[in-house]
Amino acid sequence: MKFAELLRQERIRNKLSLRQLARLSGLPLSSVAKYESGEMEPTLRAAHTVFSVLGASIAVGAHSGYTPLERKVRYGNGRHAGLNH
Repeated sequence: MKFAELLRQERIRNKLSLRQLARLSGLPLSSVAKYESGEMEPTLRAAHTVFSVLGASIAVGAHSGYTPLERKVRYGNGRHAGLNH
């Protein structure tokens, strides 16, 4: 699943509008909208911030137990949803 798709899915699951997610994350609404539309990829810091607001976290790299090119989102219940680029 691509980052944009996962972001939209999680935002809707959390019953937040784009405006609410932007306000809660402290990120510009225009950036959050571009992340969700797939028009722009977030920095790792922005992705972490957004998913923290949504109750999820992101693990990337050798110390995360995943290959550097593989990104996963970990939900509070230990479930993972993959991100493919």
